[in-house]
Amino acid sequence: MNKDGIKTMEEVSDPYVRAEDYYLDTKSHFGRSFSYIAHGVCLPAGCPSKSAEKFVQALMSTEYLRAARGAPVSIHHCEEAAAPRVYSTGYYVFVYTFAALMFIAVASTYYVSEYPVTASSNSFVNHVAKSFCFRRNWNTVFKSDKDELPCLHGIRFLTAFIVAFVHYTAIAQGTSVSNALDFERMATDKPLLAAVTTHFDVLVDTFFVLSGLLVGKSLATLDITKPYSLLMNILKRYIRLVVLLAVTVFYLAHISKHTDDGPVYPKIALYEQQMCEKNWLPALLMVGNYYNTLEMCHPATWYIPCDFHMYVMTLVLLYVYRKNSRIGTAAAAIVLVISFIMPMIIIYVYDLPPILAYDLGLEVNIRPNSAFRNFYIKTHNRMGPYAIGLAAGYLMSIYKPKDYRKVWSKTVSFLGTYVSLNLMLVIMALGHLCLVYRVHGWLACIFAAFERNLFAVAVLGVVIFCTYGQVPLINPFLSWSVFAPLSRLSYGLYVIHIMFLYQSTSMRDHNKHHLFQVLINSLGLVVVSLLLSLMVWLLAEAPLVNITNPYLNTKGAAKENVGISRNGAHQNDTIKQKSM
Repeated sequence: MNKDGIKTMEEVSDPYVRAEDYYLDTKSHFGRSFSYIAHGVCLPAGCPSKSAEKFVQALMSTEYLRAARGAPVSIHHCEEAAAPRVYSTGYYVFVYTFAALMFIAVASTYYVSEYPVTASSNSFVNHVAKSFCFRRNWNTVFKSDKDELPCLHGIRFLTAFIVAFVHYTAIAQGTSVSNALDFERMATDKPLLAAVTTHFDVLVDTFFVLSGLLVGKSLATLDITKPYSLLMNILKRYIRLVVLLAVTVFYLAHISKHTDDGPVYPKIALYEQQMCEKNWLPALLMVGNYYNTLEMCHPATWYIPCDFHMYVMTLVLLYVYRKNSRIGTAAAAIVLVISFIMPMIIIYVYDLPPILAYDLGLEVNIRPNSAFRNFYIKTHNRMGPYAIGLAAGYLMSIYKPKDYRKVWSKTVSFLGTYVSLNLMLVIMALGHLCLVYRVHGWLACIFAAFERNLFAVAVLGVVIFCTYGQVPLINPFLSWSVFAPLSRLSYGLYVIHIMFLYQSTSMRDHNKHHLFQVLINSLGLVVVSLLLSLMVWLLAEAPLVNITNPYLNTKGAAKENVGISRNGAHQNDTIKQKSM
């Protein structure tokens, strides 16, 4: 609606200035431009393009935003009413694969339960049947292990829930006709709320530090003395991460465009479909956060290749260390130095802000955002928290929690947890200050170098004091048994929930913003995502893990085996065999 460009929004100095001129010439702290409006109208297929454009401009002139009447209108071909739907080959492959897996799982569950003696043999067919058994895979979600760290369940699920809440809030405001400026002002004008909302993206580092912690606990028992065992461990990790990623990637590529309609939805859905049709292979090969990031498939899954890269790097360094301790130690030291200085170098070279909240614009397509592409999603900028988690996990493998329970008093535990939680809040508040004062240059470099590492230390502080100490209220809450299955499904929650956020573009009315409404909608999104995560686990993830485990087992007859966690992280788990 304004071809002359925009400038950063400042306080209105003239109370009599025309609001229309003021807003059309400015953008908010978060980069939202008021010279652009996303709106759609469906007209009969026989209506010529010129007539459609005139109709839309006339419609805009009768609305409250009269400045839109002169805006250029783009014409797209929508689906026609009562027209037969055309489905691609990929659509049928996806649907029939789901139906086949469901049939196999149901038949396997019946076979194992009705013929337990026959199914107990070690033939390949029986192995596949037991791998698809619903009852067996269901139990893996709800079982508990004495070597687990119970507080991790609450931390992991609550982090995933908060991430889903923030994503819903951001994308719902960017894809609908809404009064989203009210939400932006909440994040800038209300000090207490702004301190913990502006820099929400740092919470994702919780996943990295917890993943590193669980991997670090298993380092002492990992058998990677030979190249074969090293490759087998990497392949196990890849299988446990890629199944859910593959399901969501192919859903976006072949199914999502058929799940809703409306004048705006096809444009968004078709764009995401084209990105996944074009770049599904880099996504599944775990290089999507480096290869052609401007057309990255499923951008929210950038976390998965980062985690996989760091796991592979950890195993390679451990392999080198066990072959030659001096070379291994030197290589690890070099990696640690790089992990510390790379964020500063990238921020300085690209002149980027230290937090992602700058210039998000409409937030529908975050790929062009320079901070996202060049800094936020790169593995070499994310290694610090993971390395800190690795170190803590390795120490836990030496000082086993089951042997050192409650070694710290309630006072020490409470104070340590209190300091850790406040450190998290301070880091998030400093991120808010970086946004308000538009921090760049060396200050941005210094903040980027330390903030995520300190946040990782704070997260570990909560974990350590809850595990080795006596933290009232907080530890019982985080260790609540209800969080255990939800935590194991949190990886699926993180990957799946973003797919359904695009559905907000199909809304036909204004989006009324209210924190309670956002919370209710986010809860619905979380529940649906958890149910679908459970379905994918029962039908695809768990069966594939069960089938491949005997062939990827590098432990032989060892007493302890590297078990599986629902979020793809390795854990020490005593082998337990149950006759199904």
